[in-house]
Amino acid sequence: MRRTVLAVNIVLLLLIAWSVAGYGWAWWKKSHAPAAVTAPAAPVIAPVPQVDLAALHLFGESSVEVGPEAAANAPETPPGQSLLGVADQSAKSGNLGPAMKRIEPEGQHSARVWLEQAAFDDLMLWLQGLKRDYGIHAADIVIERQEAAGRVNARITLESG
Repeated sequence: MRRTVLAVNIVLLLLIAWSVAGYGWAWWKKSHAPAAVTAPAAPVIAPVPQVDLAALHLFGESSVEVGPEAAANAPETPPGQSLLGVADQSAKSGNLGPAMKRIEPEGQHSARVWLEQAAFDDLMLWLQGLKRDYGIHAADIVIERQEAAGRVNARITLESG
């Protein structure tokens, strides 16, 4: 889990550094342009990475809640409900029902979930709700951007406790 959080933080820092470097390069090029140029050059604008606040909140909570205290304070799945049942039911109530293509157990306290053409924002809110309400977290996640705006395919390993 800490590796995933660390990897996400590194990626976000690299995106920010890339964005800052792009703006710095554009400013330097403009300030060092030859004086003989009569027509202004087209502005160079580096794209600013869009960051989903729900995703930052999700990863921010994960990076703070570590150690035995966090495990002791984490909520648990309701009595009589399995990890698979909680994941399936919460996905359906969180607008991810049609996107969930497959869910299967992987060991006693984990499950693999496959989502196709899921709304990214709904996916992040679902993962946040699982962590907050049931203590279920994403131990491993692979997200692939799709052609439709805001849509992703995802393979997630969920773990309880």
